[in-house]
Amino acid sequence: MNNIIDEMNDMFLTLDEAEVNAYVIRIRNHINDYGNDFNFIGLGAGRMGYSLRSFIMRLSHMGFQASMIGDTNVPRVTKSSILIVNSSSGETPSILKYSHQAVEAGGQIFLTCCNKNSSIAKCSTSLITIPKINSKQLMKSPYEQFSMLLYDYLVMKLMDVLNLDADTVSHNHSILE
Repeated sequence: MNNIIDEMNDMFLTLDEAEVNAYVIRIRNHINDYGNDFNFIGLGAGRMGYSLRSFIMRLSHMGFQASMIGDTNVPRVTKSSILIVNSSSGETPSILKYSHQAVEAGGQIFLTCCNKNSSIAKCSTSLITIPKINSKQLMKSPYEQFSMLLYDYLVMKLMDVLNLDADTVSHNHSILE
């Protein structure tokens, strides 16, 4: 397991903190601009989607309207919508199609991916580039693992810039487990 932890640390050490901070500030500004009239919609496929689903859940715990594509409660995309997209390539066909549809409806794309020149990146409002590494792990495992950690890092930063109280947020967690 040390190899995996070392890879996560290597990725973190090359993460562009300016991109992370800009992403968080843009979310804060969007919340300030739209008040309670905004929503988060998560777009991600496979394991990248699963790590994003955890972030969407945390946004819900933070008191925001947040859902994942495929959920029955996904609202209509409007200019007040932020679509959180997780695609390591930035070229996943279904996610690219949804991203274009969302932009046409006025939504803003907040992307995490490894390719800042990807098709999805070109239509994004905000981007965090996931660092590329050489890994011995299977397929895209390091990017899926790192995005999960990155989203928890974003939660911490959002809690701070939005002055949210951890006890209040924890109270929004389901008791049905």
